[in-house]
Amino acid sequence: MKSNSKYRILSIFISLLLIVFVFFSYQGKKTKTFKLDSSIDKFKLLTHTGQKFNSQLFSKSPSLLFFGFTNCPDICPMTLDTISNLIEKLDTNANRLNYYFITVDPEKDNIETLNDYLENFNKKIIGVTGSVSDMQNFLTHMYIYSKKIYLDNDIYTVDHSSQIFIFDINGNFFGTISSGENDETIFGKINKVISVRSAAW
Repeated sequence: MKSNSKYRILSIFISLLLIVFVFFSYQGKKTKTFKLDSSIDKFKLLTHTGQKFNSQLFSKSPSLLFFGFTNCPDICPMTLDTISNLIEKLDTNANRLNYYFITVDPEKDNIETLNDYLENFNKKIIGVTGSVSDMQNFLTHMYIYSKKIYLDNDIYTVDHSSQIFIFDINGNFFGTISSGENDETIFGKINKVISVRSAAW
């Protein structure tokens, strides 16, 4: 009986070790991938002004990324209003950050569509799009959730991650801004990410 009990304890211990190993291996992989760095260049994405969305563009400042689409009825325009208001309140410090609106619906959100849509918000917000395959690969690479939901045969909406993602000047994931957070919390995060020093890429 004692031998069986020891065997069970040993088996449980080994199982727990395996679970911990798999968990941290996955987390390490995710942390490595969930980053703005030169690995993004391979997706050949473009901004709404026709620039390449690559490491040369976003490597000089911390960045705020919001993923959405132009036909989004409420969450996207509300969040872009939040970012626009944030930019206004930051005043001169607003120039120390990048602001990106990245589409999860590249079938409809081409450069022209994004350009027209973003006229409604602060001009510092940069739209990002690309081919359907490149955008899908980019979203997967960044662990961003998005799912097309059909309301009719030809009419669909897109369910997607709704947080604003913060990356520091070195491209490291820094945190998120969620709906409902007060100004004190938001500006606390912004001030911290602005203060992060640049390191060699």
